[in-house]
Amino acid sequence: MTLPVPVHFGLPGGWEPVPSRDAAFAAVRSPTAGIMLTGGMWPIATPLREVAAESARDLRETADEVTVLSGDEIGDGGFVQELRFTAGDETFVRSEVHLAMGEGAGQRAVVRAVLTCTRGEFDALAGDFREFVGSLGPDV
Repeated sequence: MTLPVPVHFGLPGGWEPVPSRDAAFAAVRSPTAGIMLTGGMWPIATPLREVAAESARDLRETADEVTVLSGDEIGDGGFVQELRFTAGDETFVRSEVHLAMGEGAGQRAVVRAVLTCTRGEFDALAGDFREFVGSLGPDV
């Protein structure tokens, strides 16, 4: 998978990049904690809230008991969504940040950064994810 636009980012210490078929970039911190980047092109008229809702629908196809905990617009061209889901006997938290990064011909590029980890890991890793997202931007 490739992203619809070139981007740059910094990976916080302790995270290791890993190959992924499902993401343009993926890194892990533990067997249950990962960060990934995905993206796609969307009609400009599609609100980021709808892009995030589709992401939640996609998660429901592979995980159990998916709950959207919150969803809020951030800045101009961003949307953050927090989800909880179960897989096997474990409960996970997923934090998604959807960022609009350029548009043309009626389409806009949306890059999605995702942190997935157990509930117990979330508080310790949320700062790393904020650092990662804060470093993410279009590579112009």
